[in-house]
Amino acid sequence: MKFVRILFSSLTLLAALFALPVHAEKIADAPHAEQATTPLVAEVVYNDDRDPFEGFNRAMWDFNYHYLDKYLLRPVAHGYQDYVPMPVKTGVNNFILNFDEPSSLVNNALQGKWGWAANAGGRFTINTTVGLLGIVDVADMMGLARKQDAFNEVLGYYGVPNGPYFMAPFFGPYVTREITTDWVDGLYFPLSEFTFWQSILKWGLKSIHSRAAAIDQERLLDNALDPYTFVKEAFLQRMDYKVYDGLPPSNNEDDALLDEYMDELD
Repeated sequence: MKFVRILFSSLTLLAALFALPVHAEKIADAPHAEQATTPLVAEVVYNDDRDPFEGFNRAMWDFNYHYLDKYLLRPVAHGYQDYVPMPVKTGVNNFILNFDEPSSLVNNALQGKWGWAANAGGRFTINTTVGLLGIVDVADMMGLARKQDAFNEVLGYYGVPNGPYFMAPFFGPYVTREITTDWVDGLYFPLSEFTFWQSILKWGLKSIHSRAAAIDQERLLDNALDPYTFVKEAFLQRMDYKVYDGLPPSNNEDDALLDEYMDELD
């Protein structure tokens, strides 16, 4: 439910967006004449330093959300969710994620998280052998929970900022730090041995599983006043959540509002 809380938190921030001041112009009273009035001209001013390319990003969001997702990804995700047996979905996802354990070992070690580095190495060894190339997550059954860190999280750990938010056509949201460093994780075995098409297949299977996992959040997104901002805030909070291992610096005021909202739901 942590991700749901992140989404509800983004709703709070979304509400704040619509409280931004607007510019209004009105014709002043003219002397010796009847009072002249004109309709107020209101313009919402977006001023998010994290999103300097908002005009482009919103255009890409409209394409991704209103066309790509509506006519391709959402039907495929629902078909995958409804007709593929759960053991098959779990096995395929385990198999795909197992390839990322060696890079996670290195990335955790670079952060000085030696326990998690050993955890990733142990998971890869156990699941690749006893777990049938990772299809069965035997390591999780033994108490070795999955925690996979990307290289962009290493940079975030050492204080490198996210950089501008970017909505990529077909691929969805990124931060600049992520775009410029994704290739690093592919330098380690076994990902370094993948051909271009094998990498595309891995990405596609992982994306379908992730999209299917987000089906329960579709109603929240579809009912959002501004789905673009909703997704942006949720994504940026998720990025901080991963960098800080689930304990990002909190905004006490936002947390209080979120807790109050969650209490009303109970």
